[in-house]
Amino acid sequence: MSPTEGPPRMPPTMRLVALALGVACAFPRPAEAAPRVQGVGEVAIGYTDNVQSAPDAPGPGVQPKEDGVFALVRPGVVIAIATPRHVQHLTYTYTYELVVTRTEASTSSNQLGYAAFIDLAPTAGLVLGANVVQSNFSSALLVSPPGAGAVNAVPTGTGSFLSGTASELLSLELAPAWRAYDEVSVSAQSPLFETVAPRTYGTGGRLGLERTWEADAAGLEARADYSVISGSVRLDGSPLGDQRQLVGAGVASWRHDWGRWITSRAEAGVLRVQRLESGRGIWAPTGAAAVAYAADPGDAELRYSRTVTTNLLLGQVLLVDEIGLRGGVPLTGKGDVLVAGTAGYQQGHLLGEDARRIARVDVVVLDVGIGYRVVPPLLLGIRYQHLEQSSDVALPPLPSSFVRNSVLLGATVRLPPDSEMPAAHRAPRRVDGTDEVRGTVGEPAAGSRTESAPARNR
Repeated sequence: MSPTEGPPRMPPTMRLVALALGVACAFPRPAEAAPRVQGVGEVAIGYTDNVQSAPDAPGPGVQPKEDGVFALVRPGVVIAIATPRHVQHLTYTYTYELVVTRTEASTSSNQLGYAAFIDLAPTAGLVLGANVVQSNFSSALLVSPPGAGAVNAVPTGTGSFLSGTASELLSLELAPAWRAYDEVSVSAQSPLFETVAPRTYGTGGRLGLERTWEADAAGLEARADYSVISGSVRLDGSPLGDQRQLVGAGVASWRHDWGRWITSRAEAGVLRVQRLESGRGIWAPTGAAAVAYAADPGDAELRYSRTVTTNLLLGQVLLVDEIGLRGGVPLTGKGDVLVAGTAGYQQGHLLGEDARRIARVDVVVLDVGIGYRVVPPLLLGIRYQHLEQSSDVALPPLPSSFVRNSVLLGATVRLPPDSEMPAAHRAPRRVDGTDEVRGTVGEPAAGSRTESAPARNR
């Protein structure tokens, strides 16, 4: 494919990153809002029983399953700025994973991230986020933190990729009990060097209106997503050509606070998948439900969702049903022993060029870690991960069936410790908004994650 063909690779994402940084830098920085810099270092050694996530039944030319020992080195830096009006975090992380028993499978990655919450007015808030990753990808090793809550199908083998995402979320109080919000996001992924893999680009938006009461909130939301995939293949390996897709959805939602610590959310609606090359499409129900526990410190969430998603690494569109449990809590009163984990199951179906289901891809994830904080800057930990993928197909870059178990022993140093850094913004899940984090100095609840959800401005 010539450089002029196919979807744009990264420019839209990079432009949105620049916009986010420009907006943030436009705000004055009083003396008390001087940037805080944190150095982060992680070292670990681990063992896996499937170094390259080899398929259960490897075909000709495919590396068979073998175990191995690997070491991980992950230095990084965090720059944080927090004032009563805004909080910003800029992060950079370099990761090198050395497979001791098979050095050619070693990988490295560079990751740059930006997240900000800006209080535009007493009734308006803006959330910005961006992430760019250059990675020599290997599906063999541990790359996400325990408790992250993601369940995704992955390709087997190795490769080099450049990917990026960016988003903005604007929330506006129209009246004391009425709130409107909109979100726009872009994402892109492209293989690098000699890697043979699909190239994907996507953009999406949503627009919503919500009415709140003392412990309840009800709303309506419209969604639209557009994606382009180049370099994908059919189940028989033949090239598929450029595939464009439009997904529209409408949902009704309800949230309710059950006492002081528990909140819930449910939504239901319908979506339309339209494959623009074939002119074919399908209607399907969509929905989600979640129950969350939030205390200080600690939180947990049980969730279910049904939707259509574009998997950037696979270059495939999937209709998925996912159920997951994630959380993190301290085990001692002093908070020096922490546990965080994820358990999830995803039942997915690849959608063909005519939007019909053509193959099944199921994923099971169990990921748990226990940490001991020796002193505020130093955390020692042990982590176990089980990943099982079951698929009807076995032709790269389509997902194959494989099973992998891994264990990891490591240490993480943060100077200064999280307790002396402004916490990253966390949007509220509760209707009353009491679980929102807005850059206060001190670490948020164990296992918590910043969410892309409309923030309620009080």
